[in-house]
Amino acid sequence: MKILNLHGFLGEADNKNYKALCEMFPAEDIISPDIDYINTAPDELLRRFSDMIVTDDIIFVGQSLGGWFADKLSRKFGCPCILTNPCNYPHELELITGSGIAAEYVEQYRRLSACSENERAYTLCSDADTILPENLRDCVKLSRTVRRVHGSHSTIEELGRHLSGLLTEIKNDCLLLFLGRGSAFADEHNSAFFDEDNELVLIDCPATSYQKVKKMNWQQYDNIFILVTHTHGDHSGGVGTMLQYVWFASYMKKKVTVVAPSEEVREDLLLLLMRIEGCQQEWFDIVTAGELDKKWLIGAVPTTHVKPLEGRCFGYHLNIHGFNVVYTGDTASLEPFRPLLGKGSFLYTEAAFYKSDVHMYLKDMLPEYISLAESGVHVYLMHLDNEEEIKKMIAGTPLRLAMLYRQDLRK
Repeated sequence: MKILNLHGFLGEADNKNYKALCEMFPAEDIISPDIDYINTAPDELLRRFSDMIVTDDIIFVGQSLGGWFADKLSRKFGCPCILTNPCNYPHELELITGSGIAAEYVEQYRRLSACSENERAYTLCSDADTILPENLRDCVKLSRTVRRVHGSHSTIEELGRHLSGLLTEIKNDCLLLFLGRGSAFADEHNSAFFDEDNELVLIDCPATSYQKVKKMNWQQYDNIFILVTHTHGDHSGGVGTMLQYVWFASYMKKKVTVVAPSEEVREDLLLLLMRIEGCQQEWFDIVTAGELDKKWLIGAVPTTHVKPLEGRCFGYHLNIHGFNVVYTGDTASLEPFRPLLGKGSFLYTEAAFYKSDVHMYLKDMLPEYISLAESGVHVYLMHLDNEEEIKKMIAGTPLRLAMLYRQDLRK
């Protein structure tokens, strides 16, 4: 992993963030340039910083005005950023506007300043910041995670500990990345992925996920697996296209392994893929979860969902990078999954704003989800039917929305 560290308006490359990061990472993994903010246009600086990025495995760290740029880079490249007392609106700060900086640069800052939340931003906001005394209000509006800390604008007490904590949160949030987290009628259907031992593992594959995976560097992986939870179209509708694409785009050198949670679902998938989609058997392999011998798969977990698919709906119990992970799939009950959860576990569970008999109604489940989170379970909500309302419901709780994967906008 690489770190791009950006200092503040009148700061230096060897700033406090850089020194704290050097306690955690090899110096060669940290890029910390000297920045001439006064004499360089913001769009030119964004271009220069973008040219420094040679890997997708990067975290942007920015202090004060450097935080403004780190946020922009995070939004552009879909990578996390850590912001320490970020100057969210440089065009409003007299320290900057009265420095002799060109008026056209100030106008660029105004035009480019964000007005929406960055889900991949993690912010430290000091309680004694005299440069930006009202900064907490803006940070809460613009950042997914905000930690109130002791310190001034340029000096945060126990900075290394706070940075380490945010880095751990970033690692946790990225354990599973989601190609979509919406329910059946959303624009992007629920589907997640992880990689381990140079294998790419998808959990479900709707058509909206196929469109994203084809733009990823999937060729780098030795094997590609699709774990199917059930055969509803918003979970399996892109499987046939995916396996055909991988087979032909790799010049018949790679094939997808489809993992069915049971023998009955395996038969259903074969009917779907071969009789309906018209796939040929040589294009893919298909096994049941019980037949697959992989350390990241503990097993499929039968659950209840809709009547027509009774006995054919499952979640998964996984071991991802050594962490205990429970993925419910579509379910009307948490009951089958409760015994699998303990302190330090990761629970990815659906949450519905609208009440029905076939999904987890968040209003009823909220106390239990919060209790699990407070007991040490990392709880992430997915398969969302009304994301904005669900965000409001979990505000101020330890619950989080599943982290979305964002395509690199350089492409």
